[in-house]
Amino acid sequence: MRSQLQAGQRALGCPRSGIINLGHQQYRAFVKPGASTATKKHSGSQSVAVELTNTSFSSRKLNATVLIGAPLDVVWGALTDYDNLGTFIPSLVENRCLERRPQGCLLYQVGAQDVAMGVKFSAACTLEIQEYPMGIPDGLCTVDGNWDYYFPRPWGGSSSNDSTSASVSSMSSMEVDVWRDISFSAVEGDFKAFKGIWRIQMNDEDSSFLHYSLFVKPHPWLPVGLIQSRIKNEVVTNLKAVRRHTEHVYKRQVKQQQQQQQAGAGPLSSASSSTMSSSTLSTSSSVGTDADDTAGSGM
Repeated sequence: MRSQLQAGQRALGCPRSGIINLGHQQYRAFVKPGASTATKKHSGSQSVAVELTNTSFSSRKLNATVLIGAPLDVVWGALTDYDNLGTFIPSLVENRCLERRPQGCLLYQVGAQDVAMGVKFSAACTLEIQEYPMGIPDGLCTVDGNWDYYFPRPWGGSSSNDSTSASVSSMSSMEVDVWRDISFSAVEGDFKAFKGIWRIQMNDEDSSFLHYSLFVKPHPWLPVGLIQSRIKNEVVTNLKAVRRHTEHVYKRQVKQQQQQQQAGAGPLSSASSSTMSSSTLSTSSSVGTDADDTAGSGM
């Protein structure tokens, strides 16, 4: 179950296969890089693109993408706040961080979903979480292969994250992709295999794409055909919840920054007015006009 690339092994899938190209087109169809502010403000109306693939009789692979009107850092901060994931992801009825690690954690989660007539479908997993601030190594992902050793490749990004040396703040265009990854893999629980990647990819300075990939294989006593639609619906619901939460956090941050700027401008304005008054008493009126201009620019 460990998602480690063993010595001498190589990823089995080609990163530029047809399905990856299709996925890339699907998520880019939402909003092109450098989208206008008006478009980004309406990201909440964008649907979640999702694709479910039969990998075998007893397993499925899922890819999904949503556009979020919040920067990469905000989305990354929310998804790595492991203690509080249950406060905004609705399907989590229990969420506990069992062990902190330098670049991740060991996380216990119980997910539940209404089936019918008050009956709930629930599943519990202990997940090994690993953070990749520079993107997961390409050799650990595949589009089709040995799922004991590889993660399902998410949409977005490219075969390597060449943006690690770029300064995001100084970028004038989105020709260089920037993304971060969080991998998860079940080490114990109600699934024989449950592993995937959260990928947060920069769209522009205040919006990003959230990609999600999942490979799932239930135990033999739980046919995957019975739960695949529920898992798909849960993923769509969860991505919308992450979008809603992170956009709210970002709006709150922007509002706080504006309030701080306004509060900082107040004393500056008073000082400028005081300087203007004293200058008017001792010099010509033209100097007083310059002080007025200074006070205005401080606002």
